[in-house]
Amino acid sequence: MSKILGRIEADDFTCDVHEDDDGRVHFIADADIDADGANGQGGGPAAYRTDDSGTEALANGGMKIVGGKVVCARAWARSIVILDADNEPKVFPGGVIASMTWYRHPGVPASDPTAYVDSETVPYIVVPPLIVQKTAGVVRGCRARVRFNGKTVDCVVADRGPAAKIGELSIAAARALGIPSSPRNGGRSQPDVAYELWPGQAAPGFELQRA
Repeated sequence: MSKILGRIEADDFTCDVHEDDDGRVHFIADADIDADGANGQGGGPAAYRTDDSGTEALANGGMKIVGGKVVCARAWARSIVILDADNEPKVFPGGVIASMTWYRHPGVPASDPTAYVDSETVPYIVVPPLIVQKTAGVVRGCRARVRFNGKTVDCVVADRGPAAKIGELSIAAARALGIPSSPRNGGRSQPDVAYELWPGQAAPGFELQRA
């Protein structure tokens, strides 16, 4: 048996989020690309760079360049990048602006770019607050799976998105599914991507972290 946890009006479609009796949560949505956590730690390119040459545009991360310095153009940018003492994005070697994921590797300081899940190399999905709030099991760090066009990729729930958005995955997950993986112009606008997650069951190599 399955029940509807909630409904999200997202972009140009309506998404019903289902929960089965065994705790599995599933939904059909589009596929936006989340670059957060891609800080070069896995050998791939960084999402954000001081010269705006990263895989993701500074503007999409709520930032801009003023007088040659990257600053937060929007207040919410301060919740997704590591900040310096002046409350503006900290610059790491190579001109990297380090972004954060909701999941942080245990024992690694929050100020360390390697503390976060690398979108470039780790398949992960992003969930809205509705799922976090309404499921009994712990969501952060749990096992997930995405299916599209006959392909399947196992993932971890590593990030949390805004309330009115659903259907988002990492660069690595999109690449594995054959979905255009560029954070700047990739993704899929049609709601034909299937997402599953198992709250309370940790993904391999991760641990469950309560919200």
